[in-house]
Amino acid sequence: RAFDVRPEVAEQVESMGAQFVTVEDPAMEAAASSDGYAREMTAAQAAATAAMYDTEARAADIVITTALIPGRPAPRLITAETVAGMRPGSVIVDMAAASGGNVETTVADERVVTENQVTILGYTDLAGRLAAQTSQLYGTNVVNLVKLLTPGKDGRLVLDLGDVVQRGITVTRDGESMWPPPPVQVSAAPAAPAAPPVTGIAPAAPTPPPDPRRRLYGAGLAAVAFAALATASPPAFLSHFTVFALAVVVGYYVISKVHHALHTPLMSETNAISGIIVVGGILQVGSDNPVVAALAVVAVLVASINIFGGFFVTLRMLDMFRKA
Repeated sequence: RAFDVRPEVAEQVESMGAQFVTVEDPAMEAAASSDGYAREMTAAQAAATAAMYDTEARAADIVITTALIPGRPAPRLITAETVAGMRPGSVIVDMAAASGGNVETTVADERVVTENQVTILGYTDLAGRLAAQTSQLYGTNVVNLVKLLTPGKDGRLVLDLGDVVQRGITVTRDGESMWPPPPVQVSAAPAAPAAPPVTGIAPAAPTPPPDPRRRLYGAGLAAVAFAALATASPPAFLSHFTVFALAVVVGYYVISKVHHALHTPLMSETNAISGIIVVGGILQVGSDNPVVAALAVVAVLVASINIFGGFFVTLRMLDMFRKA
């Protein structure tokens, strides 16, 4: 769960599988950003968010604060009273500690444990403490930038000034200064209404809605085709097809309805399913039917790749929790 006074952040938060916390108050509507940076909240906005901060912090096990105001001390978001009401064992990571901290009880460069066993981390050198993670993050950004600058994947630089990222980092070109870059519009504020159509030109005819009878006719034809196929197929076809259909439905809902945070643990289940596929494929490899034998080989190969890939990803995840 995450919160920001900028409404455009909501889409970014939700794209990572998290839930964006909203404050139902008219004062928050004035917090839209035009340059990508949050402005200092007004007194009305601070009052509207104070109760939300208190509620969310008391319900959380880990709280990370990052609010900063350029050239000014960090705003106080979490009071000592809120910290006192948090559950024992909770942790607060105050990433604004270098500017005074977002938490009232933060002490810069120190680890503070309150009377109710809430740990407050005010370290200002987190990048140095997480050298492996920061290096990986920086390296990933560099790789993605190089991919963006070499779309042909041939190592040749192609500069596209129409791209906001490339234009923003271009300082000079052909001896001409390109600084400063044009401002980037990042606000999620509603766009201006479209201009009225020019008189004298007939508006385009609206697209008619799809005829629901087409779907009905299509379903009927599919049912007739399936009935004909089942009639001409061996007796075992229906039982095998039923198992296949159930596997498709169950697999779809297992993958699509599981929360993002459970995708990695889900690999254990998929590895077990892939193991069953491997066993079944091995049993069919020696079939006299060449089509069945070929499909069995493909099934064993794909399932084996899935198993080894799942174990590799799980191993990397477990390495993140091992102490150096």
